[in-house]
Amino acid sequence: MSFSLSEIAVILLIALLVVKPEQMPEMALHLGRFAKMVRRVFAKVKHEMNGMIESVEKLDERKP
Repeated sequence: MSFSLSEIAVILLIALLVVKPEQMPEMALHLGRFAKMVRRVFAKVKHEMNGMIESVEKLDERKP
């Protein structure tokens, strides 16, 4: 997932309208932590799904 420069500029402008400038660093920190947590959750789900797929494939290989 990548953002263009114009998309980032629009997001920052909206953020400035909604959040006070003094609160921006704290908000960015919270958003960064949230993004990290979401990435971890998706990686864990992906790992579990790959494990289930591998186990199903092994079962299929055993069938005559």
